[in-house]
Amino acid sequence: MFRVRDQVHVLAALAVATLGWRTAGATDTQLWITDGFADYAKAEASGVIVGHDGALTLGPRTASSPAESLSVIWALAVMGDGSVALAGNGGRIERWTEGGGVRPWVRLPVGQVLALARDGDGLVAGTGPEGLVYRIGARGDTSLVARTGERYVWGVAPAGRGAWYAATGTRGRLLRIEGNRVRVVLDSDESNLVSLIPDGRGGAFAGGDSKGRVFHVRGDGSLRTAFDAAEDEIRSLALGADGALYAAALSASAVSEDDAKDEAPQPVKSAVTGARAVVYRIVPDSSAATHFTSPQPFVFALARTKSGILAATGNRASVFELAGPHHAAQWLAAPQGQITALAVDAGQRVYAAASNPAVLWRLGPDRAERGELLSPALDARRFASFGRVRWLGEARGGRVQIETRSGNTDPPDTTWSRWERGAERDHGFRVPSPSARYLQWKLTLQGGEPRVETVEAAYRERNLPPRVEELAVAPQGTGFREGDLQPRSEPVTQTLSGGQRVEYSISTTSQTSLRALPVWARGLRTLQWRGTDPNGDAMRYRIDVRPEGESEWLSVGKDLEATSFTWDTSALPDGRYRVRVQASDSVENPLGEELTGEALSEPFTVDNTPPAVTELLARGERGAAQLSGRAEDGGSTLSRLEVSLDDGAWRPVSPEGGLADDKALSFRARLADLEPGEHTISFRAVDRAGNTSTRAVRVTIPAAR
Repeated sequence: MFRVRDQVHVLAALAVATLGWRTAGATDTQLWITDGFADYAKAEASGVIVGHDGALTLGPRTASSPAESLSVIWALAVMGDGSVALAGNGGRIERWTEGGGVRPWVRLPVGQVLALARDGDGLVAGTGPEGLVYRIGARGDTSLVARTGERYVWGVAPAGRGAWYAATGTRGRLLRIEGNRVRVVLDSDESNLVSLIPDGRGGAFAGGDSKGRVFHVRGDGSLRTAFDAAEDEIRSLALGADGALYAAALSASAVSEDDAKDEAPQPVKSAVTGARAVVYRIVPDSSAATHFTSPQPFVFALARTKSGILAATGNRASVFELAGPHHAAQWLAAPQGQITALAVDAGQRVYAAASNPAVLWRLGPDRAERGELLSPALDARRFASFGRVRWLGEARGGRVQIETRSGNTDPPDTTWSRWERGAERDHGFRVPSPSARYLQWKLTLQGGEPRVETVEAAYRERNLPPRVEELAVAPQGTGFREGDLQPRSEPVTQTLSGGQRVEYSISTTSQTSLRALPVWARGLRTLQWRGTDPNGDAMRYRIDVRPEGESEWLSVGKDLEATSFTWDTSALPDGRYRVRVQASDSVENPLGEELTGEALSEPFTVDNTPPAVTELLARGERGAAQLSGRAEDGGSTLSRLEVSLDDGAWRPVSPEGGLADDKALSFRARLADLEPGEHTISFRAVDRAGNTSTRAVRVTIPAAR
């Protein structure tokens, strides 16, 4: 299967057991390995078969012809002279011939030609949205066969003796047309009967688009439900050589929003996710089993060949041969959107109609002398250098050739490099394509019986420097918890010299408590940042600090894994500083190839010097005390002035002017309702860094006379 694999050799594997080998880093050499059937789900291939085991061999000869006047090809029919009719939009029926390619042929007065069936040298066509059935002669002459009274005729099939079955919508009816008479032989609870094939005995099988049922109408007019699928739509039917019935079923999630708005199903659907498309093998009166699960979300058509059943898919246009249960081989992977119809002629040449744009592909019956497969764009996720590309298998008298190209867009466009080959050695070469995010290889098989089992391409991401972003320095006095710029809410503890442990509890909502942090904690500063590495490498961080305006850095933290850091600034002189955080990816890169990234903080202030209380006066009077005071700070502005009575709770006082916005503040206040006698009044000044200074005075309150 396609995968990315680390380049680890046998000796390295032994080293794992003995030395504890480290986990492979993003910039180690890795391999794109393509060797499974599912790996080619997004490949393009013609003339190359992708086997059920993922092996590549030469397939049927392929050729294509554009149908320029059509956007959608609804149906194909091989005519008596070997030409092929293509039913499409705008009432058009085109005709392909070996010498002339696809040419306009007939245009009916309808919107869409939805179904074709051979009728001698001519055709019978079902149309919509008028629900008409026409006959087209070999020379292009047309005649109206029937007006069905329905909107859409999705399928037509012979009913014997000149009669025809018509699968219709939007009432889910199967009609029998005989001469001028049209009668209902099945009135189902499906919205549309979208698939129809004759049973070879005068009857027909029909599949619906809303209940997922297959109905069997026998030649004698009796009917039954042959199969009820878990999916909601039976898009196509085919009878195998062994008499088994094959039914292509689609899940409801495969229906796009546009389909849901239209009462008629659409032949070409939008890309979807989570859709399910399977082919069931139904043995009448016996059993039904899943025969093929499509790697694509839709199976649009089935056809029978001598070697098995073919299935056509979208929204990757592919044709698969269903050789046995769960054993499919991909015959074609076209660049168009969908393969919407299949037909097989008497010589076993397969015709596949692609839509978006409309192209007629021809497969076989001869084997191709030359085939080509184009890999999906291999994504290194980031800019990468490419090593060797090589194939594993056998040439068997043929030739195997690989070319590569690279670019930075998906899908590839004109900005990609040209296709190139290197000097071949041991089934491969060193990729000459320039470094890029995407690599694509093209494999060519020619002559002989070549078989390619695996294609490997080595690559290595270019190491890119890590990045440090959103560096922030928490205000002094806050940010004690690593990884959080908020004040810590759990207790702050300290062990004293005698062994006694003291616990300080602070509130995250009380500014008074914040400004009263213990002295030993006030110098702590917390940094936080975000580190990213384009290669996904693990990083280590280094923290340095320097005074603003100076060039010498002082290291305060090394080899850190966390993206936050708290350190004590008490040893730094007061002033303005910057912090630098450096990230290194050296842990996961070879010696000499490691890279670093860094971020510089905005200037911040370190202020570990408390303010000075320069004045405190208290004058007692009956029942009250008149207070005045002044404080100054040399490093930062004062943020709070507070007073306390008799060692009670601190209460804020307003500075003169009402604002705490200066390095020097004074206040005047009156404490009322005081008991007579002596009292202690304390005054505390707090600066922006959380430093505090306290002073107390005693005052006597006289007794009442």
